[in-house]
Amino acid sequence: MPRIVDAEQRRAEIAKAAAHAIVAHGIDDVTMVAIARAAGMTTGAVTHYFADKDDVILAALRWADGAMQARTAQALEEHDDVAAIILAALPQDEASRTEWLVWCVFYDRATRNPALMAEQRARDAEWQRMAVQVLSEMRGRGELDPCVDIEAEAHLAVALVDGIGFHAASDPASWPEDKQQRLVAQYLARLAPRS
Repeated sequence: MPRIVDAEQRRAEIAKAAAHAIVAHGIDDVTMVAIARAAGMTTGAVTHYFADKDDVILAALRWADGAMQARTAQALEEHDDVAAIILAALPQDEASRTEWLVWCVFYDRATRNPALMAEQRARDAEWQRMAVQVLSEMRGRGELDPCVDIEAEAHLAVALVDGIGFHAASDPASWPEDKQQRLVAQYLARLAPRS
């Protein structure tokens, strides 16, 4: 009897392997062969699930972004501590660093591909929405200065996460976890209500 293959699971496995291959080879140099090898499959198996290299790269981004969003959503459920929520989105270990490196290289590629840039903008909008939610909850708990413009501050919060994330992913030795924590704490302290 032939083995039944879950197509979505297989696509997810390939996307995760592609993320690791992209980090190892670079987005421009990674090949479908390298992606197939990382997935433990043939190139034909990869092309069965993905139309081309950009399609696999997009799936790798969605995998990386999904993992970051899942960690952040879990932190949202478990904590009122905004610092913990922000830190959950940052590269704090090797797995999250890989996700960030995929995000970094994807962003570079998206600057040259309108379809990928549209995806990038959709991802950015989702992070912006999440930042507005967190800041609104902070205001509801009295942790946010009432003069803060939540929409504008959400853009700053996303830019902070992007900036720390890009630096910490590409130069982890210079951006250890304690430095990330310190910068996030300093950012949040400036949002507190003035007495």
